[in-house]
Amino acid sequence: MLTPTETNLLILMTFVIMFGLGCTLSIKDFKAAVSHPKPAIVGFLSQYLIMPALAFTMAKLFNFSDPVAIGLIIVACCPSGTTSSLFNYFAKGDLALSISLSTLTTAVALFAMPLLLTIYAGPFTSDEIQIDFGKVVGSLLICLLPVAGGMFLKSKSQRWGKNMEETGSALGIIVIIFLIISWLPRNVDRMLDPDETSPYILVASIFLGLGGFLFGYFFSRVLGMDQRSSRTVSLETGIQNGPLAFAIITLSFSAEIAGDILWPALLYSFFIVNTSTLVTYFLRKYTRREWSDYENQLVKDTLFTQGWTKP
Repeated sequence: MLTPTETNLLILMTFVIMFGLGCTLSIKDFKAAVSHPKPAIVGFLSQYLIMPALAFTMAKLFNFSDPVAIGLIIVACCPSGTTSSLFNYFAKGDLALSISLSTLTTAVALFAMPLLLTIYAGPFTSDEIQIDFGKVVGSLLICLLPVAGGMFLKSKSQRWGKNMEETGSALGIIVIIFLIISWLPRNVDRMLDPDETSPYILVASIFLGLGGFLFGYFFSRVLGMDQRSSRTVSLETGIQNGPLAFAIITLSFSAEIAGDILWPALLYSFFIVNTSTLVTYFLRKYTRREWSDYENQLVKDTLFTQGWTKP
């Protein structure tokens, strides 16, 4: 699957990405989430209820092998990251809410992921494949320490924090490009071979992101959130922290089984960039019309309510 050099480079890049994620967060973001709890709670529930349940349902529905099911569920249980904030920026989402959700979901990942993996991935374990939760927690600690380091840097220097934030966001995309360039040519035959990769695995890898977008948006709307906040929750829900999933799988499982578990995570990361780009493009066009309508209504309200003219 991945060569030792690629694995070590991927882990190193993951640490840089997580450090950059930390540079986007601050104690102020926690306070903002607490002072406006409804959007944060809705986003949290979308992230940690919808995505794992969606992955588990598809794994059962398509009768995936245990390694593939566990890999898909690990991705679904990961928090969001800097990449989702980047797409929220281009989609004209609520960046403050995006950062608050990244702060909240990352902060509780150390406790939420082992619990969720016990519930959803537990049924797929066997004598041949076991989840060592001690290694999972250890992997999370190793990956979350750079987040704390990034938060510390931001508290000491806004300028350096901003530089590392941008580096982490860009590196999130670079990791995906790196995997496409280095990994895809060697595995394209496996991807296209139905005996090696069931078409259902491709469907699940694509729909995990798309389903997150859809369920996150409509779940938010049903609970009374406005369209902009719902778009933000939608992107935060569908775009998982893929590099974190890679690191957890690589550090928590033996090399013999890690390759098969990594397969759906790699496929998800390959497809999510494309689906996120298409969804963001659609949202950007929609929000452009939405903003124009808002400005027109604002002008009408100002003219008529302040008595500048009569209808």
